[in-house]
Amino acid sequence: MKIGAELRLGRDVGELLADARALESAGADSLWVLARDDQDPWILAAALAATTWRARLVVVGAIDRPETRTTLDRLSRGRLVIGERTGDAVAVPDTEGVSERWALSPLPAGRDEWKTLRANRAADGFAGIVLPNDPRLLDLVRNPDVEDDRQDMKLAFG
Repeated sequence: MKIGAELRLGRDVGELLADARALESAGADSLWVLARDDQDPWILAAALAATTWRARLVVVGAIDRPETRTTLDRLSRGRLVIGERTGDAVAVPDTEGVSERWALSPLPAGRDEWKTLRANRAADGFAGIVLPNDPRLLDLVRNPDVEDDRQDMKLAFG
């Protein structure tokens, strides 16, 4: 199951770009920018293209501006992907141009929900899950199958 992170502009742009680099390094397949009234998705995607090197950059719901899209595709070294939203899912072409379905999901509350979410989305035929950026997301991407049993605490208390 592939994992994507939805990134939004907040108060600290430096923190957002650091999160993008950390998520990419942790193994996130893609960084997502969903069109919103308060941000230009093309500019945010360009900033992500300049600070990352591997993850696909998925733009969803933006007004198509062909010259902007062409420039951004060059800046990202071919990593730009345009997604088409249908409800809580997005259709995205993979590296061979075949359409993949991705599920848009809220961040799970814990590791049990995370495991269930991945299993359910895989059973539904989704190629990946897009989750909102959150400090817990980085841990889930880095350690997708770690059980949260806290053996370290047992050792500390004898």
